[in-house]
Amino acid sequence: MGKGPAERGSGTAGAMPEVWSGQPAGGGGMVLQGHGTRSRQVRGPAQPGQQAQVRVVQVRRYRCLACGGTCTVVPWEVTWRRLYSVAAMAWALALWGLLGMGLEAVRRLVNPWNHTGASEAGRWRTPLRWLQAVHQGQLLAQVHAMRPWPPHWRPRQAAAHVASVVAGYAPPAAPSPPLSVLAFMGAARAQ
Repeated sequence: MGKGPAERGSGTAGAMPEVWSGQPAGGGGMVLQGHGTRSRQVRGPAQPGQQAQVRVVQVRRYRCLACGGTCTVVPWEVTWRRLYSVAAMAWALALWGLLGMGLEAVRRLVNPWNHTGASEAGRWRTPLRWLQAVHQGQLLAQVHAMRPWPPHWRPRQAAAHVASVVAGYAPPAAPSPPLSVLAFMGAARAQ
Protein backbone atom coordinates (compact mmCIF):
# COMPACT_ATOMS: atom_id res chain seq x y z
CA MET A 1 0.00 0.00 0.00
CA GLY A 2 1.23 3.53 -0.75
CA LYS A 3 2.05 6.20 1.75
CA GLY A 4 -0.62 8.43 3.14
CA PRO A 5 -0.34 12.22 3.23
CA ALA A 6 1.20 12.15 6.71
CA GLU A 7 4.04 10.02 5.41
CA ARG A 8 4.92 12.13 2.36
CA GLY A 9 7.02 15.14 3.17
CA SER A 10 7.04 18.32 1.20
CA GLY A 11 10.54 19.45 2.08
CA THR A 12 13.89 18.67 0.61
CA ALA A 13 16.41 16.14 1.82
CA GLY A 14 18.11 18.75 4.01
CA ALA A 15 14.96 20.21 5.57
CA MET A 16 13.58 18.65 8.73
CA PRO A 17 9.87 18.94 9.55
CA GLU A 18 8.97 20.76 12.75
CA VAL A 19 8.20 18.76 15.87
CA TRP A 20 4.71 19.58 17.00
CA SER A 21 1.98 18.16 19.12
CA GLY A 22 -1.62 18.82 18.46
CA GLN A 23 -5.05 17.58 17.57
CA PRO A 24 -6.51 17.95 14.09
CA ALA A 25 -9.22 20.53 13.51
CA GLY A 26 -12.62 18.91 13.94
CA GLY A 27 -11.66 17.12 17.17
CA GLY A 28 -10.56 13.80 15.67
CA GLY A 29 -9.09 11.15 17.91
CA MET A 30 -5.52 11.36 16.61
CA VAL A 31 -2.97 13.37 18.56
CA LEU A 32 0.52 13.41 17.06
CA GLN A 33 3.68 14.06 18.99
CA GLY A 34 7.26 14.25 17.77
CA HIS A 35 8.85 10.82 18.22
CA GLY A 36 12.45 11.40 17.15
CA THR A 37 14.30 10.93 13.91
CA ARG A 38 15.86 8.07 12.01
CA SER A 39 18.25 7.78 9.11
CA ARG A 40 17.08 6.73 5.68
CA GLN A 41 19.22 5.82 2.69
CA VAL A 42 18.47 7.30 -0.75
CA ARG A 43 20.27 5.97 -3.82
CA GLY A 44 20.67 7.44 -7.27
CA PRO A 45 21.94 10.64 -8.88
CA ALA A 46 20.82 14.03 -7.56
CA GLN A 47 20.28 15.20 -11.17
CA PRO A 48 20.12 13.33 -14.49
CA GLY A 49 23.62 12.61 -15.76
CA GLN A 50 25.32 13.20 -12.41
CA GLN A 51 27.25 10.51 -10.57
CA ALA A 52 24.96 8.13 -8.64
CA GLN A 53 25.47 8.27 -4.90
CA VAL A 54 24.15 7.00 -1.60
CA ARG A 55 22.80 9.83 0.51
CA VAL A 56 21.56 9.52 4.07
CA VAL A 57 18.65 11.74 5.06
CA GLN A 58 17.17 12.24 8.50
CA VAL A 59 13.43 11.67 8.62
CA ARG A 60 11.06 12.74 11.36
CA ARG A 61 8.85 10.25 13.18
CA TYR A 62 5.58 11.02 14.92
CA ARG A 63 3.59 8.95 17.41
CA CYS A 64 -0.17 9.04 17.90
CA LEU A 65 -0.91 9.44 21.59
CA ALA A 66 -4.38 7.94 21.11
CA CYS A 67 -3.44 4.62 19.47
CA GLY A 68 0.37 4.41 19.82
CA GLY A 69 0.91 4.10 16.06
CA THR A 70 3.79 5.90 14.37
CA CYS A 71 4.20 7.63 11.03
CA THR A 72 7.26 8.97 9.29
CA VAL A 73 7.55 12.19 7.30
CA VAL A 74 10.04 11.96 4.46
CA PRO A 75 11.28 14.26 1.68
CA TRP A 76 9.48 13.99 -1.67
CA GLU A 77 12.25 11.91 -3.20
CA VAL A 78 11.92 9.10 -0.67
CA THR A 79 9.23 6.51 -1.24
CA TRP A 80 7.87 3.59 0.71
CA ARG A 81 9.96 0.40 0.71
CA ARG A 82 12.39 1.62 -1.96
CA LEU A 83 16.08 2.48 -1.60
CA TYR A 84 16.31 4.54 -4.81
CA SER A 85 14.90 8.05 -5.07
CA VAL A 86 11.64 8.25 -6.97
CA ALA A 87 13.34 10.53 -9.52
CA ALA A 88 16.14 7.99 -10.07
CA MET A 89 13.56 5.24 -10.60
CA ALA A 90 11.63 7.32 -13.15
CA TRP A 91 14.87 8.24 -14.95
CA ALA A 92 15.99 4.59 -15.06
CA LEU A 93 12.65 3.53 -16.56
CA ALA A 94 12.96 6.35 -19.12
CA LEU A 95 16.50 5.35 -20.11
CA TRP A 96 15.44 1.73 -20.52
CA GLY A 97 11.99 2.22 -22.02
CA LEU A 98 12.30 5.42 -24.05
CA LEU A 99 15.96 5.50 -25.03
CA GLY A 100 16.32 1.72 -25.45
CA MET A 101 19.39 1.40 -23.23
CA GLY A 102 20.15 -2.02 -21.81
CA LEU A 103 19.43 -2.58 -18.14
CA GLU A 104 23.11 -3.11 -17.35
CA ALA A 105 23.97 0.29 -18.86
CA VAL A 106 21.09 1.91 -16.97
CA ARG A 107 22.30 0.28 -13.78
CA ARG A 108 25.75 1.84 -14.20
CA LEU A 109 24.12 5.29 -14.39
CA VAL A 110 21.65 4.90 -11.52
CA ASN A 111 23.29 2.48 -9.09
CA PRO A 112 26.01 4.02 -6.91
CA TRP A 113 27.87 0.74 -6.56
CA ASN A 114 30.21 -0.51 -9.26
CA HIS A 115 30.46 -4.06 -7.93
CA THR A 116 27.56 -6.51 -8.20
CA GLY A 117 27.31 -10.07 -6.99
CA ALA A 118 27.92 -13.02 -9.28
CA SER A 119 24.20 -13.86 -9.43
CA GLU A 120 23.38 -10.35 -10.69
CA ALA A 121 26.10 -10.07 -13.32
CA GLY A 122 24.63 -8.97 -16.64
CA ARG A 123 21.10 -8.43 -15.35
CA TRP A 124 19.17 -6.03 -13.16
CA ARG A 125 15.73 -7.08 -11.99
CA THR A 126 14.97 -4.03 -9.85
CA PRO A 127 13.28 -1.99 -12.64
CA LEU A 128 10.92 -4.93 -13.20
CA ARG A 129 9.98 -4.74 -9.53
CA TRP A 130 9.39 -1.01 -9.91
CA LEU A 131 7.03 -1.65 -12.83
CA GLN A 132 5.13 -4.19 -10.78
CA ALA A 133 4.83 -1.68 -7.92
CA VAL A 134 3.52 0.98 -10.34
CA HIS A 135 1.01 -1.52 -11.72
CA GLN A 136 -0.17 -2.29 -8.18
CA GLY A 137 -0.44 1.40 -7.25
CA GLN A 138 2.40 1.22 -4.70
CA LEU A 139 4.78 3.47 -6.63
CA LEU A 140 3.97 6.53 -8.74
CA ALA A 141 0.32 5.94 -7.96
CA GLN A 142 -0.87 8.70 -10.30
CA VAL A 143 0.50 6.81 -13.30
CA HIS A 144 -1.50 3.63 -12.98
CA ALA A 145 -4.58 5.35 -11.59
CA MET A 146 -4.78 7.80 -14.49
CA ARG A 147 -3.13 5.90 -17.35
CA PRO A 148 -2.93 2.11 -16.85
CA TRP A 149 -1.25 0.08 -19.56
CA PRO A 150 -2.65 -3.06 -21.24
CA PRO A 151 -1.63 -6.33 -19.56
CA HIS A 152 -0.16 -7.76 -22.79
CA TRP A 153 2.56 -5.07 -22.99
CA ARG A 154 6.13 -6.19 -22.55
CA PRO A 155 8.10 -4.65 -19.63
CA ARG A 156 10.08 -2.25 -21.85
CA GLN A 157 6.82 -0.92 -23.36
CA ALA A 158 5.39 -0.46 -19.87
CA ALA A 159 8.57 1.34 -18.76
CA ALA A 160 8.32 3.72 -21.73
CA HIS A 161 4.67 4.37 -20.88
CA VAL A 162 5.41 5.04 -17.21
CA ALA A 163 8.28 7.38 -18.09
CA SER A 164 6.16 9.28 -20.62
CA VAL A 165 3.33 9.77 -18.14
CA VAL A 166 5.71 10.86 -15.38
CA ALA A 167 7.41 13.29 -17.79
CA GLY A 168 4.03 14.96 -18.23
CA TYR A 169 4.14 15.97 -14.56
CA ALA A 170 7.40 17.91 -14.99
CA PRO A 171 7.22 21.68 -14.63
CA PRO A 172 7.46 23.58 -17.92
CA ALA A 173 10.95 24.49 -19.01
CA ALA A 174 12.34 26.37 -21.99
CA PRO A 175 14.04 24.97 -23.94
CA SER A 176 12.39 21.64 -23.23
CA PRO A 177 14.86 19.01 -22.01
CA PRO A 178 14.84 15.42 -23.31
CA LEU A 179 11.91 13.23 -22.26
CA SER A 180 14.14 11.14 -19.97
CA VAL A 181 15.14 14.29 -18.04
CA LEU A 182 11.49 15.36 -17.86
CA ALA A 183 10.69 11.98 -16.31
CA PHE A 184 13.30 12.65 -13.63
CA MET A 185 11.85 16.11 -12.99
CA GLY A 186 8.21 14.99 -13.01
CA ALA A 187 8.63 12.16 -10.53
CA ALA A 188 7.94 14.34 -7.48
CA ARG A 189 4.53 15.34 -8.78
CA ALA A 190 3.54 11.90 -10.02
CA GLN A 191 3.53 10.27 -6.59
